[in-house]
Amino acid sequence: MKAPPQVAKGHRPQVFDDPAVDQLYAAYVTLATELSVAFDRIAVLERTLEQHAGVSRAMIEQAALAEQESPERAARRAELAARLVRPFRDFREAHIAAASAADAEHNQSAGRDAASPSPSP
Repeated sequence: MKAPPQVAKGHRPQVFDDPAVDQLYAAYVTLATELSVAFDRIAVLERTLEQHAGVSRAMIEQAALAEQESPERAARRAELAARLVRPFRDFREAHIAAASAADAEHNQSAGRDAASPSPSP
């Protein structure tokens, strides 16, 4: 018996009208899955530390609260937030630039139309 393929073949189904929404949804599901795995591993690590190293969860919470004040942690969070938001910001800025260019072109053509003499009937 032949083993099933590891990678899907053919056209990837599109659920939403815009393929970008499908891509965003896929990224969201992937991120949620990875976060779930990270939470599970953190819980295992905390239990292991508590059972074998004598580190209590209260000690972990206290250390986490102290770390919250850390400038390095704040910088890491800001950097992560900037990376996560960058595609949306770039998309928005591209649309604003395109709209501004279209407005400028419209205003120029309106100015030319107003400057040209209108034909007499």
